[in-house]
Amino acid sequence: MLRSRNTLGAVALLIGLLLGLASDTPGQRGSAFADTPFLRGLDVSINGSAPLHFGLDTGGAADFFIVPERVRELGLPVTGHRIVHTSDRQPTSTGDAADIVRATTLKVAGHTFVESEGVVLSHSRPADARDHDGTLGITLFRDVLLTLDYPHNRLSISDGALPLANGRDIIPYTTDPDAAFRPLRVSPTVSVRLANLELAALLDTGARGLNADVVVPTQAAAKLPLGPTDSDTVIEDAAGHHFPSHTAKLNGDLVLGGDVVVHNPTVLVSDWLGFIDLARVCNRLVLTIDQRNHRLSITMPETAPPRAE
Repeated sequence: MLRSRNTLGAVALLIGLLLGLASDTPGQRGSAFADTPFLRGLDVSINGSAPLHFGLDTGGAADFFIVPERVRELGLPVTGHRIVHTSDRQPTSTGDAADIVRATTLKVAGHTFVESEGVVLSHSRPADARDHDGTLGITLFRDVLLTLDYPHNRLSISDGALPLANGRDIIPYTTDPDAAFRPLRVSPTVSVRLANLELAALLDTGARGLNADVVVPTQAAAKLPLGPTDSDTVIEDAAGHHFPSHTAKLNGDLVLGGDVVVHNPTVLVSDWLGFIDLARVCNRLVLTIDQRNHRLSITMPETAPPRAE
C-alpha cells in the first residue's frame, strides 16, 4: 500500500502502478459506441453479470483488475499467475503474486470486449473506494479508440484510427516492450517539456489524484528551475520502503504537443519512481488514445463546465 504523510494526504498513485501493428495510413476517429460519465466509476458487466463498479487507469498494465470477492461470485477461471510490482524500483523477483483470470465477455460504455484477461488484486479492496469492484486497464482498449474527456466527465469508445501525428493536438507516443515494469511496456510514454528540458513521461491517469501535476525523480528534478519547497511528505510503497519527497512550483511551463501549456505546474520530487509520471495535469486534458498506431490526441480546453465527481 502506498501512503503519503503530511500535506499530500491519501495518494491515488498506487492504483495506477499496483494495477503492476503500426499503420501510417491517415485515419478517422470513427463513431462512438456510447458516451458516458466516468469520473465516479463505470458500470461494467462481466459474462452477463449485473453491473459492477470499476475505475479506469491508463497506467494499469492489464485488461482489468478485480477484487477476489467478485472473482468467486462470477466463477472466473484462473488461467495463470503474475508478479505485480508497485514501482520500477522493486527487483523483478519481488512483488505480490496474483492470479490471472479470463472473462468471456466484458461490456462497458456500450462496447463488448471478448476473452479479456484480468489480474486479481491481492487486497480485498482497491485503495480508492469508488473503484470497489476493480479497475479497467489500458490494454483492454488496444483495438479501439478510447476518449477520456476529464473536464467534461465524458468517456467514449469508437472504431477507427487517429490521423497522422501533427505535433500539435496529435502526437506520437512510445512504449518499451522490454521494460521490467509492466506499465512502461503498454502505457503511453510521451515527450513533455518542463521549462527548457525535453523529457519522457508516462501518461498515468491513475495518478491524477495526487497534489502535483507531475512526478519527477530527484536526479531529473535537479536540472529543473524549481521554486522553494511547498510541502514535505513521505511516500511508502507496498513493500514498506519509505521515500522522502516534496512539492515545488516549476519556474516555467509544462508543454505537451502544441496545445497543452500549464504555467508553473506543481512538481512532486520523489524517488519512489524511476521515471517521470504525468499526474494531476490529466484532470485538465481531453485525450484520445490510439494504441494500434501509437498516437495520442491531446487538448486542454481553456474553459470547461464544472466537473461532476
